[in-house]
Amino acid sequence: MNNKGFSKIEILFIIVILAILTICGATVVTLTTREKKQETLIENATEIVSGAKQAFANYIKQDKSDYIVVSDDGVGKGMCITLDGLHANGFTEKTYNDYDGYVVIEEINNAYYYSLWLTDKEYTIDGYESKKIPELTIEDGTITKYSDETYSSRVRTSFTGTTSTKGGSGQESQTKRYQTKCISEKIE
Repeated sequence: MNNKGFSKIEILFIIVILAILTICGATVVTLTTREKKQETLIENATEIVSGAKQAFANYIKQDKSDYIVVSDDGVGKGMCITLDGLHANGFTEKTYNDYDGYVVIEEINNAYYYSLWLTDKEYTIDGYESKKIPELTIEDGTITKYSDETYSSRVRTSFTGTTSTKGGSGQESQTKRYQTKCISEKIE
């Protein structure tokens, strides 16, 4: 019987086993973290849209016509509000410091569409209507990787509605439907 310790093959075998266990553990942690980020993004998106719904109803009631606009074709009304605008005007309690984005609200023939552009600087929801947000996932590509753009700086001053494939009205037109500024600060 030889008591000199482990052979080189036994040590190599142990190292390989430890490497496999480390890779498996890292994969599980990565998947769990990604799923949690996805859940948090969707929860926050839902809260943000809820704040936008309150803002739209409030501004219609108060006749804030500088921010609620009628489409060129006269079919609907619209408004755009950033995350900063929602918070500054008291429609969300959270500040969403790690997020950037905005909500475009459309009312067409008494149907309401709340389309969201949102990023947490890692993942992005790019223009989906609020009813579709709970279904979005990283796996199917409806939540995409962040591409280093700042949403609030690229908010368009004219918008044509969200496509029907993303849950919107699908009433896109060649002409600008709305000409409005996105609310990003406190309105008196």
